[in-house]
Amino acid sequence: MRSSKEPPMTPCSGNIFQIQRWSIHDGEGVRSTVFFKGCPLRCQWCANPESWNPNPEVLVFAAKCTGCGRCAAICKTGAAILAKGNRSESDREKCTACFACCEVCPTGARKRIGMTVTVDDVMQIVKRDAIFYRESGGGVTFSGGEPFAQPQFLRQLATVCNQLGIDTAVETSGYFDWDLCGDIVDLLDCVFIDCKHMDSAEHQQFCGVGNERILANIAAISQRHPRTIVRVPLIAEVNANEHNISRMCEFLVQNTRVAAVELLVYHDLGEAKYNAAGASRPNFTAPDAAKLAKLKKIIAGYGIPLVDYK
Repeated sequence: MRSSKEPPMTPCSGNIFQIQRWSIHDGEGVRSTVFFKGCPLRCQWCANPESWNPNPEVLVFAAKCTGCGRCAAICKTGAAILAKGNRSESDREKCTACFACCEVCPTGARKRIGMTVTVDDVMQIVKRDAIFYRESGGGVTFSGGEPFAQPQFLRQLATVCNQLGIDTAVETSGYFDWDLCGDIVDLLDCVFIDCKHMDSAEHQQFCGVGNERILANIAAISQRHPRTIVRVPLIAEVNANEHNISRMCEFLVQNTRVAAVELLVYHDLGEAKYNAAGASRPNFTAPDAAKLAKLKKIIAGYGIPLVDYK
């Protein structure tokens, strides 16, 4: 367990959209994953588009709608409407997020995503599984969205976990202000940080921001944290090629002290949530087995350990 600072005198609150218990792919052992709401990136392959908006919002799952009209009848702003096929839709510009429509929806077609919680609210859930963390070598993982986008909330949660002897990890895009968040790194037991593309213009195109800040943070974190793991979401049309992976390895060898690289092969499991959030994404594909083997061989050739949980 890493050393921690004294918690701030005034407890704070933050916005999350889920606490997933019994996670096994967000670090070692059995874990509880706290999903923070809000992200500065807009990655076109993101599996959690409901994490982008930092505030609670309404998602509409049209396939579940029976056209009963209860949402439209109760909505005071005209945001909930019945469209073609008598299916519910939302005018997001009119929606005030009062969530009255979610409360009257009998099928779950309208769902509130996100809640404002205190540190104690989160810890009450986390502490239920403390015995399983100890027995499995697990703990709590802060994910998102982008946890570092709520630095005070993240700092307090990590501090309390440290005081209770609970292992902590974070999954981050790496896009955050080091001056505001760097001290939080010392409170964490493991950092998973994304490296999506080595070309900043390509990164801007696919993620909405350049990569300069991210690369700088990968270097800074790895120099002070021995358990820094770089994660690479592999998308055939975006970054799963020998040139990009070789550039990444060269950067890591020359500028960082990362513990390992983890490759995350693209999947489309979040497709239904895009429609529910009023968003869309291009059709991407995963690299085939032969391509994946080539990329792993490149990484191994640079002497970088490879973690492959999947």
